Amino acid sequence: MTPVRLRITDNIIWYDIWKEIDTKDIRSDALESYLIHDLQQVGLDSTQVKSYSWIINSGWEGYDRNDIEHFRKLLLGYGLSEKNFGAIFIGYENTATLPYPAQCFTDRMIYEGSWYQGLEKQDINWADLPMTSWFTVLMRRASVSRCHLASRLLQHFDPHNMIMTLGTTGWTDDPLYLKEIIEYPIVVDEKDTPYPTNLIHNHQLFYQAPVQLVVESSSETDENVWRSIFVTEKTYKALAWHQFPLWYAVPGMVTKIREQGFDVFDDLINHSYDNEHNAWVRMIAVVKEMQNVISKGGRSLRKEHWRRLESNAALVKKIHTNAHKEHKKQTNRLINELQ
Repeated sequence: MTPVRLRITDNIIWYDIWKEIDTKDIRSDALESYLIHDLQQVGLDSTQVKSYSWIINSGWEGYDRNDIEHFRKLLLGYGLSEKNFGAIFIGYENTATLPYPAQCFTDRMIYEGSWYQGLEKQDINWADLPMTSWFTVLMRRASVSRCHLASRLLQHFDPHNMIMTLGTTGWTDDPLYLKEIIEYPIVVDEKDTPYPTNLIHNHQLFYQAPVQLVVESSSETDENVWRSIFVTEKTYKALAWHQFPLWYAVPGMVTKIREQGFDVFDDLINHSYDNEHNAWVRMIAVVKEMQNVISKGGRSLRKEHWRRLESNAALVKKIHTNAHKEHKKQTNRLINELQ
């Protein structure tokens, strides 16, 4: 069944560009066929594009200005006035430099899949949770960079000392090519569950390590993924699970987490890898820093800095409580600006 991407409210067309459009199509001329189809679904044609204001909604995906620029120019080609175009991003964008009004909901993924409500229902005794491994690294979607990262981790750590998943669900790059790098899927929990139920865990295994290497969704090397700094529920989970965080993500991710007010434990963890723009060099640096952190004794560090870990978890709760209301306010600001 074709998803409904186009909605009309008060002479504004909301276009959910994130719904079942392949990334490579968004970045090419193939996008026009989606637009024509979606207009027809609501009884419109291309001559009526200019009769509305348009807000491009990135939904739950990390689109940046370059990802939606092809679509913006497509609409302008149909006669849409530049002042009648706006966008909502959840990746980080400098909206002041855009030629159109936009809002960034950079913490929106905190309520993706209702994972936080599921976590609260578990009623975990975090302080007394047994630490059965050194660190957690969860990679649901297999890709070139993630397979190389998994391979490198297995070269430097005993698999019995880490909780790692890879390729448990979701689309992958060429599976035959990836399996030349490392055999996957790697599954450590009881069963592979489909999205979105896989966002809510009914076990405590993933929490039972003092450190987590958060592998975020954006990448400069993998094809057809986001290039923006894009904070997903993966980051918020690690902080809510009372874990010391490291990241394998695009440069600048750790800086943005600090700006949100989280303690990234700069006195314990060297996050200089966050400034490295070569993805492969950054991967090596992250694995090396994981070795350094583990050598300091993750379990003892957890006890020593427990209040700081609790403070991060409390901030996740605060952001989760307030995010939806704040996003609604920002949406209304964008609507008012277009009107």
